Amino acid sequence: MEKLCVFCGNKPEGKSNEHVLPRWLVELTGNPKRIARFGYKNGTSSLSDKRTYSFDAFKFPSCESCNDNFSRLEAATKSIVQKMLSDDSLSATEFSTLLDWFDKIRIGLWLAYLYLDKNPAGITPKFYVARRIGVHDRMLAIFKADGDQEGLNDCGTDMPSFWYTPSCFSLRINNYCFLNMSYNNLFSRRIGFPFPTESFMREDGQILCRFAEGRNRVMIPLLRKRFSIHGTELYQPMFPDSIRDPNARKFYNTKYVRDNSMSWEQGIGKVFIRYNTGLQEYHTSSSKVWIPRKAYEFETLLFEMQLLTLEWQIYIDSLAPSFEMLPKEKKRSFRQNLRLNKWHNQEIIRMLHKMAKELGMSAPYPIEVD
Repeated sequence: MEKLCVFCGNKPEGKSNEHVLPRWLVELTGNPKRIARFGYKNGTSSLSDKRTYSFDAFKFPSCESCNDNFSRLEAATKSIVQKMLSDDSLSATEFSTLLDWFDKIRIGLWLAYLYLDKNPAGITPKFYVARRIGVHDRMLAIFKADGDQEGLNDCGTDMPSFWYTPSCFSLRINNYCFLNMSYNNLFSRRIGFPFPTESFMREDGQILCRFAEGRNRVMIPLLRKRFSIHGTELYQPMFPDSIRDPNARKFYNTKYVRDNSMSWEQGIGKVFIRYNTGLQEYHTSSSKVWIPRKAYEFETLLFEMQLLTLEWQIYIDSLAPSFEMLPKEKKRSFRQNLRLNKWHNQEIIRMLHKMAKELGMSAPYPIEVD
């Protein structure tokens, strides 16, 4: 793969490399020189053929100016993550910033693994980090492990499903685990916003949508798949592209959308939290309501996060737009990729279940958090 800046996609200007998993995060979770596992070699499905690097070596090309431009986001996120690890209060604005950061990390890891695996699928990236922050509906599920362990792991980023659609991955930071998803109109219809009645993949890779007016009410669950373990679910509708599109903008210029936006002019929705059986706007002032009420045994939670990530990647793939506008060969290729991606994830899930059975692992039982 050609060495391009992970932020802007151009040839890097100035001598700089980006730690896709930032150094402050590595230091917060252990020795920065420690050796870590980064998925499986060349996308193999073997659970024993793992790839290792030191965190210091896990860095990729970037422009010096691009790196500097994102330093403010990193500084803000460092403070937020430190608060989370201390179970402190957080505001809606802080979670919006954290979701920006997860957009950055998700796309950065996507590009990083394409580099590491020598891009076996021959994918030509059509976007880079700077063009994917705050663009699509996004959510974050937060899970807590019992105890006080250090460590940093990502999951799902070396799967073929993620190569083609970098929309779902998970990240473990010490005793917290996060599942992050972002996708075009991921839950717009069910949160009451305008939504596409039809969507088509064009030959240039863009998605053509035909919009309908929102229903101005929330339908629970926002995602038509439930989580198998207990955690905190945060959601934020995003619509900056629709605001800039004259054909779509008129659907968003309503009282309901404006009332549920953090910044309507920028296409940024409010942050919402799943609470009991409903959905509530997250507090504008700092609150501890985000802290999961239940915790899990550490090893069990790490195992469950692998399953969750693979299952939700299959779900994301099921939302793919229609391929009817594509030429016959491209249509066949896209459909075949979706089938293979699903098969690959299901095979890993099967192997994980087999491993759990051999090790005598039991179902995850939550522990009440004081």
